[in-house]
Amino acid sequence: MPWTIILENEKGEAIQTLAESLQYEELSKLTLPKFKLFNYVDPYGDTTFNRLQIDDLIVDLGLLKKLSEQKDTIDKIMSLAEKCKTDAHTYLKFYGD
Repeated sequence: MPWTIILENEKGEAIQTLAESLQYEELSKLTLPKFKLFNYVDPYGDTTFNRLQIDDLIVDLGLLKKLSEQKDTIDKIMSLAEKCKTDAHTYLKFYGD
């Protein structure tokens, strides 16, 4: 079951959609450190992050990148997170299965 990651505007319209999905199955098999935010991403539902949360999410993604084989995908998510951080009224949304 994958997450689809989309950078959205305040109306919920897609600004940029990640071409590939982040695969939850691989992550669920890892021994993950205590994340500040990433452990709240729902594999079955949708999870939204705002600009105020992005710095903590980027730290969590950096930790995740060290453990995961999905390094390129995580880099792309981090890039979307940076856009969310700098662009007003944007949200980074993880759509679960």
